[in-house]
Amino acid sequence: MTGQDNLPDGSGSVVDETVWRGIEGFYRREILLLQERRYREWLQLMDDRIEYRVPVTTSTHEGLIVADGAIGYYDEDAELLEARVAKLESKQSWVENPPSRLRYFVQLLDVQKIDENSWLARSNLLLFQSRWNLDQQFTGDRLDVLNGSEAGLKLRSRTVTMDRQVFTHQGLSVFF
Repeated sequence: MTGQDNLPDGSGSVVDETVWRGIEGFYRREILLLQERRYREWLQLMDDRIEYRVPVTTSTHEGLIVADGAIGYYDEDAELLEARVAKLESKQSWVENPPSRLRYFVQLLDVQKIDENSWLARSNLLLFQSRWNLDQQFTGDRLDVLNGSEAGLKLRSRTVTMDRQVFTHQGLSVFF
């Protein structure tokens, strides 16, 4: 295939293969940085106006319902993400002492062009976290807006809808 070929995006339209591969590359880099706890470098993947949200959900007969307007597990902007990273880097982060072992599995499902330099990307997430003898796993759906810039792709917004409503065992100290 050449960079001119097109790939289906799941909605019946097509996305240029170069764009698809670029977004896959962005996610591979992000996963590597998160697994290696290189959070400062991970922050550089964010747009200055980042909106990073993991809302609370409720399970109903119709499926998961996102609690709109309610405070989420994460409801962060660039400043709050920076503060979370600073805490993880400090000795005050008891929940990450010793650090967790993390394994991310992200499957890119769909990419839609928003405009000339923006794409909506939907992916599935599976994250394993191990610390001491406690393990937990997170699964969910991620909806990202990625913006093209001179420095490459930047994450403008992320909303993660988790499949589980309650998190147990240890504090919530991971990024999705």
